[in-house]
Amino acid sequence: MRFRWLIIVISTVIGVLPCAEVGAQRVFRGGPPQPVKLQTKDGVGISITYYPSRLGKEAAPVVMLHDYKDTQGIFSTLAQRLNSPGREEKHPSFAVVTVDLRGHGGSIKQTAPNGVMREIDAAKINRQDIVGMLADMEAVRSFLVGKNDAEELNLNKLSLVGIGMGATVAVNWAAQDWVAPPLTIGKQGQDVKALVLVSPRWTFRGVPMQRALKVQPLKEHVAWMLIFGEQDTNTAADVRRKLYRQLERFHPEPTSPTGPPRRLALVPLPSALDGSALLSQAGTQIEDQIIQFLTVHVAEQDYPWTQRRNRLQ
Repeated sequence: MRFRWLIIVISTVIGVLPCAEVGAQRVFRGGPPQPVKLQTKDGVGISITYYPSRLGKEAAPVVMLHDYKDTQGIFSTLAQRLNSPGREEKHPSFAVVTVDLRGHGGSIKQTAPNGVMREIDAAKINRQDIVGMLADMEAVRSFLVGKNDAEELNLNKLSLVGIGMGATVAVNWAAQDWVAPPLTIGKQGQDVKALVLVSPRWTFRGVPMQRALKVQPLKEHVAWMLIFGEQDTNTAADVRRKLYRQLERFHPEPTSPTGPPRRLALVPLPSALDGSALLSQAGTQIEDQIIQFLTVHVAEQDYPWTQRRNRLQ
């Protein structure tokens, strides 16, 4: 009887802890990661994993987009750290979504209106497919609207993390988000508040960032973190001479040490690697910087939660 009472007490205590660790395993207080299948308007089945936060409608969502010929699996460690902080981590719990973009991982099948199904081969992905990934993001947004309205997260605190190809998709979709026309009922657009880009390229497979960066509110009102290998000369040139120059005048250096931190972070790493290899090599050190950046510039900011109405319906 005493043993049974002890189990009940321990279970109750664990249940009210915001986060705990058992050995090397994390316990997700918002619930375990959930695999979800979405459908795009053009018939592609998109595989995502949703990491629900324990903070409900106070939770800031983060969507993670992988590089070319990669999958959402590369974000597993960072997603878990963002969602379920360890004992020594002081940041809040984020609601995280990792995505297999079309042609990658579990997102390779597309059904045409006539019912014919085809497989999208990552090795043959072209400009049209990259542009089609914006439809993947609209399906993700529709999913997030539902979670927002269920009070599981605050879509008005949305951040995007993109590597290589994923960075191209993130910037172009964020521009689309910032030019969305307002609705008479409910909020629409201007949800993306931060972009973390790893090895971003000015142009990927014929899809440029130039047009997206003509959207001034995107440059001005979004916090940007640019991570790249200093010895990767092509990417370093794209970041320093093109992307950073487009952004720096909208995010000047602070004039006072006690003022708010700069919303533009340039993070060169001493490496010739790019993409997910660069992220893996940098390890927990760069993960710490990403988490801190998203915490300061999004999670801790006062962006109010509002009920939504899905613009895709």
